[in-house]
Amino acid sequence: MSDYLKDCVKYDVSGSVINGFPEVFNRRNVLYVPRRQGGLDKDFGLFDETGRQILGNALFSSYPPVLKTQCLTTEKSGEPASRQNRPVVYGGCIGDHYGHFITECLNTLWYFSRECSSETLVLFHSDMTVEEIFSKPWMVDLLRYAGVRKEQIIIPRVPLKFDFITIPGQAFSEDGFVYTGYAKYLKALSLKAIQESSFDFKGMVYLSRVSPLYNSRLPCNEEDLCAELSGRGVKVVRPEELSVADQIRIFNENIVIGPIGSAFHTSIFAGTPKGIAICPSDRPIARSYELMDAAHDTEIRYMYSEDKIDPSILAENLVNTAGSSAYWKTIIEKLGLGFLDRKNRGNIFFVGHENILLSRDAKEVGDYDVLVATVGNKSFIFANHSSLPPFFIEKELIETRVISYLNFKDENGIGFRNPVNGKWLKAVPPELNKSLHCDAEHVNDWELFRLKPVDYPDFSGDLKILLEALAYLSDTGDVAGCLTIAPCLGNALQRFEGSDCQ
Repeated sequence: MSDYLKDCVKYDVSGSVINGFPEVFNRRNVLYVPRRQGGLDKDFGLFDETGRQILGNALFSSYPPVLKTQCLTTEKSGEPASRQNRPVVYGGCIGDHYGHFITECLNTLWYFSRECSSETLVLFHSDMTVEEIFSKPWMVDLLRYAGVRKEQIIIPRVPLKFDFITIPGQAFSEDGFVYTGYAKYLKALSLKAIQESSFDFKGMVYLSRVSPLYNSRLPCNEEDLCAELSGRGVKVVRPEELSVADQIRIFNENIVIGPIGSAFHTSIFAGTPKGIAICPSDRPIARSYELMDAAHDTEIRYMYSEDKIDPSILAENLVNTAGSSAYWKTIIEKLGLGFLDRKNRGNIFFVGHENILLSRDAKEVGDYDVLVATVGNKSFIFANHSSLPPFFIEKELIETRVISYLNFKDENGIGFRNPVNGKWLKAVPPELNKSLHCDAEHVNDWELFRLKPVDYPDFSGDLKILLEALAYLSDTGDVAGCLTIAPCLGNALQRFEGSDCQ
């Protein structure tokens, strides 16, 4: 981990990520009420035939959610100025803001794009006119990718009752929830967009937002930071000067760095976006960013820096951290790298003052996590410390920096077996305060292990060399070459020679 960049605290969004797409409702006699001229009232929205507000398509924010722009209206009285008897689909809200268009319009427009014909009318809530919308190139592009033509759009200026209207559920709600189908839908749109892009740079890209607002979110002057990044081979761009297609392609094909903001909402269009969003240190990030990330495979880190840092130092740390994350992500996947835990309660730690591996409920001073790397059916266990300190497992013959086992995986967990004598590794419950030992003829289900993901890797020293050697072994099968890179693997690899347990 960099001394200058720290990861922001993550939210627990696990209960707010829903598989698939939302429900779709076919409603009758729905009243739509626009804002009154001037747009300052909150008495607008969709109302069912009883006059009650349809809250499922109102805009919410914060967590727990609160209504964002509308007030809670329990009954809407009065007659509409006109009626619409043709079938219509509700398409969400359109405002002159790139990020909110993605989260408040495309979150509802998914159904139209996937299910409706080019003749279907689309109702939008907007303070903008159709002509104003189509004067914005980025809005034109996003609507075109979604399959919406100008003549299909309805934006009433007076209350309008619809005999029949299809109202899709929101696939995303600000700070509240996300459906995985939202990312799937936007990924499909991105395939159309990328074909139109002329952006041909591949590497690291910095999204510049040179303005008083965004400068306040950075720990140094952004113009100076851009100059330092450019000198390190980073392509500096301004999103507002790029087409939507170019912005989507950047997130699909590059490592992206920039101050947190709506430009990072484009990541939802990408397959596996990578990068660093620089966040203010004095306030938490919005929950929406992590909700978007959780809907698909994402490698974006939200990080803050100490205040008033030298631009050259920040640039150097951003480049190193962004590049390192992508590099180690590849090795982690190749080796199935994870932190060792008991299947049931208890984490496994290297206890520094005793040089043992011990099961505890929580880390104590001097403890380090224990890593497991896997090459085929062979697993290698070692401390998550740059010096690879030696440790001792009871009933094993020698103290070692890396110990190896044959691994056996099933739906219940992972078992580790000594390839020399066939004994099994066991971790007793934390309350017994006993170190790992390898003397079991068999293991019970509750004695199995599990691996916990490595989220933010940053390896150095002998540990870095060890992981690179194991990655080389995984790629080539060249044991001699692997030992040339990391001689400390000698005893661990030798244990498999002539083993009858494989």
